[in-house]
Order: sequence, then C-alpha cells, then structure tokens
Amino acid sequence: MNRTRLTALMLAAMLPLSTAGAAGLTGINVGVGVWNQSPDGHVEKDGNRADLDDDLRLDSERQTFFWLDLRHPVPLLPRLKLQHTPMDFSGSGSVRSQFSFGDITLDTESDVRADVELDQTDIILYWTPWSMLADLDLGLNIKYVDGRVDVRDRDTGERERVSFSGPLPMLYARTEVRVPGTGVYGGADVSFIAYSGHRMLDLAVRAGYRADFGPTAFSIEGGWKRQDIRLDDFDDVDADVTVQGPYLGIGAHF
Repeated sequence: MNRTRLTALMLAAMLPLSTAGAAGLTGINVGVGVWNQSPDGHVEKDGNRADLDDDLRLDSERQTFFWLDLRHPVPLLPRLKLQHTPMDFSGSGSVRSQFSFGDITLDTESDVRADVELDQTDIILYWTPWSMLADLDLGLNIKYVDGRVDVRDRDTGERERVSFSGPLPMLYARTEVRVPGTGVYGGADVSFIAYSGHRMLDLAVRAGYRADFGPTAFSIEGGWKRQDIRLDDFDDVDADVTVQGPYLGIGAHF
C-alpha cells in the first residue's frame, strides 16, 4: 500500500471535523465484523485475462473488517466514518485450460498457485438530514483500493506479479430503521460510482439488536455484503470482480 498517500487522504478527511471539536462529539461507534467472501469474475493485464475460479482456482475466505463512526452536532459540517476491509484470496490446483496473465502463460494441467488482494479503506464524509425513528445519511466515500495479483506456475517456476492502488470517489447513502421499545433495527449501506470505465457498487443489508448498558450501547447484527468491482486501466490493471457473502458484526456505541 502507498501509505503516504493513504495517510494524506485520512488527514484531509478529518480536517472538516477540526472546527467542530469544540462542540464535542455526540457519539462514537466502533465495531468489528467477519465477512465470508466469495469471489467471482476475472482480472486482466496487458490484454491477457485470468478467471478467478477456472484459472486461478481461488477459494472463499473469511475476513475481519473494522469500522469507526464519529458523530458531532454541527449540522453544516460532515461527520466521519472510517472502515477497513481486507480481501485476501488464494488458490491452487491444476489448470483446466490454457490461459495467460501478463507475460506468463500456463498450459492445461499446469500446477498454478495464485494470490489476489483487494484491500480497501473507506473514508466517508456524510450528513444526516433525517434522524428520528429512522436515520438517513448521505455523503461521499473516498474508497482507497490496494490490490495485488500474484500468479505462479509451480511446474516451471514462472511468475507474474502486478500491484495497483488508488482512490475511488463514491456517492454514499445509509439508512437505519428502528422498532420502538425493542432494540431491533434494520437498514442498508450503499456506495456507488461509475465513470471513465470504472464502476463500483458496495452494498450491505443488515438486521440487528442493540441494548443499552448505562451510557454505552452494544449491538450485534448480521446481513449480506456484496461488492461489484469493475476497473478499466486502473493503475494498468483491468478487473471485473464480484465479492459477496454473509457477515456477522458486533459494535459498541458511546
């Protein structure tokens, strides 16, 4: 990851909150979740395409993701949410049919080993125009994608490795509906962008239960997360990948 660029993005995202510091935060939400990620699609380098399932033989993985949500009472200034979602897949086995990726070509029955990463850090600036029995958040998500594709022919020792990274600005919306007097809630988060051949959808649908213990509330929730990732010459790499599966998360609300 280009940590210098990522750090600069995070600092820039936090600047709008600096003038709101004197007013204090009205809430801090932190959480951790486990997402069962099933990948599908392909990646492409120099016009050579590798299918994630048929060629690279990638398996589903369980990955832990984290989030931090800072809320303040100043209406005109955006609130801030940070989220980090690792995606790290690996696969191995016999190649079903000949394929090429970058400068490497693997023949049928070759023994392939592949690793694919699509790590993401979301820096979300948002406003809450409505908050009663239901919340509505609207804003901008700067999603920083840090990717790597590593393909090896274990029979010949040939190897092709490419890395790609950069920010994608996305529109962001979140809803939450609560059942009064029960602690039960449900909702959805969505980020979306389509421009210059890139198209990305990040969607989560959830239901959960929240209970108060003095000044702190704890929650448990589950749902379904899906990402559709289409990159066109993104740091010299093309991709059309879908990652989806169920997740379970816990959170604390101060």
